[in-house]
Amino acid sequence: MLSSILAVSLQIGPFYQQKPDYWALRPLVSQEEEVTDVLWPLFTCHRDWWRFCYLAYWQDFPEKDEYQFALLPIWFNGRDASGRYAGIFPLVGRHPHVLGLYDARFALWPLWHQYKTPRGREWMETNAILFPFISWRDDGSWGFWPLYGINHQRESDHRYALWPISTWASYRADRDTSGEGWSWMLWPLYGQVRRERESQDLFLPPFFSWTETRSKTWAARMNSAPEMRLRCPWPIFEWESNARRSRLSIWPLYENVKLRNYSDGKAEASVMRFGWKLVEIYDDEVRVFPFWASGKGHFRLWPLWESESGEGAAVKGVTHSRFLSLFPIRWVPAVDRNWSKFWTLYESEECPVYTDHSLFWGIIQWRSLK
Repeated sequence: MLSSILAVSLQIGPFYQQKPDYWALRPLVSQEEEVTDVLWPLFTCHRDWWRFCYLAYWQDFPEKDEYQFALLPIWFNGRDASGRYAGIFPLVGRHPHVLGLYDARFALWPLWHQYKTPRGREWMETNAILFPFISWRDDGSWGFWPLYGINHQRESDHRYALWPISTWASYRADRDTSGEGWSWMLWPLYGQVRRERESQDLFLPPFFSWTETRSKTWAARMNSAPEMRLRCPWPIFEWESNARRSRLSIWPLYENVKLRNYSDGKAEASVMRFGWKLVEIYDDEVRVFPFWASGKGHFRLWPLWESESGEGAAVKGVTHSRFLSLFPIRWVPAVDRNWSKFWTLYESEECPVYTDHSLFWGIIQWRSLK
């Protein structure tokens, strides 16, 4: 009988706790399902990976017979479908996929580097010498920064001379953006965009601009007026109204955003913000960072009280509440596993039939029926 109870739940102060699929000897080590922490955030490991101080990590891909290791930012090595790879930054190396770049190679960086990026069904290769001064791509783009450069994209060609003073571009007809046309800018004085579905004037860019666009979705709703955006000056004042949203921002004091369904234009959600993001009022939630959060399935009065139900709760279908709650961000799993018990004096788990209470790390426990 006693062994079955211990297999279900055991707690000794804030230091030791055991539950199904979870145990912790705080703050030294904890394990929850396939995740193990040792002096978190010092070390964390999973079935297929481990991480030390967010600087060294190893990951295994057993189904592909591949792996990767890195000691940031100096060393990395591994094996992928093309074979083994390694690098010692900034001297020399090759990495199959890093920061959105594929088959990245470098030698005495920034003296030379090379990488590939996907463009449609093909690969585009980029080379650079003395980055960012000299670069070229296999699609004909090249640059001798900041004197002159050409950048070919899928639907447009961009050029600069004495960047960023003089830039200009031409656009081909396309389905997804603003259509055929051109743009130019003489920074920091003035710029223009004239495209099939977009007209924009920039004064002292990027501080003052007026933009009008006519998306196909906007026109399909029988809207004769264009979609509009005014920045005067950016980022302090910004107003816009388009197919996806209407927005008024007086940064950092106030922001009002109303989101629309892109297909039919119906209102979907809204939010008001004050003091940038210190106070946020959603349709179903109010946040005052970090002191207050109240919405569907959760409530927080920092640093005193916190409760969570639904998808965010520790146990689905159960409302979990606790006092105190010192960590300023709610329900971070690693913090809950390793540290939160030290300041959690009271906890409760509420289900439709009863509520279990725990005071002083389980020293006092009781159940109240509904």
